[in-house]
Amino acid sequence: MRRIITIITLLVITVFAAGPVAAEKEVKDETLRRSMDELSASIAVGGAGWQTYADFLHADYARWAMGEVYEGRKKFVDSLEEWWDYGMRVASSDREIVGVDVVGDLAIVRFITTETFVGPDGETAGFSGYVSNIWTKEQGAWKLLSADISSITAP
Repeated sequence: MRRIITIITLLVITVFAAGPVAAEKEVKDETLRRSMDELSASIAVGGAGWQTYADFLHADYARWAMGEVYEGRKKFVDSLEEWWDYGMRVASSDREIVGVDVVGDLAIVRFITTETFVGPDGETAGFSGYVSNIWTKEQGAWKLLSADISSITAP
């Protein structure tokens, strides 16, 4: 219940704060930045693998992607393992931070990402999208609680 109240408080502060939105455009919390980088690197070519990625996910992790797929931690981790075992990897990844709001043990990080992938048959189509992640700190470590992903479509 405390977590829900904190999330609602964070959203209220973010959305209804007086004046223009003044979110940071960089991740100043070194532990959070390192967690974000290690999460991304884990499924890249030469990365540590899906298990390391899964270690960064909160027990209550949920993902909403392209307005079509909503899934909890288990379903997402199962699909990530299958993706990895098939031979898929992130070949390149670029992240442009749009806004970072940190309040206590919660952080909302918004960014634009462009990724390319490589699989057993070579390079595959890439992805560009808007991402909003909610991170929560547990025992000093940042865990990804939620991801909201929308594709950038060409006009």
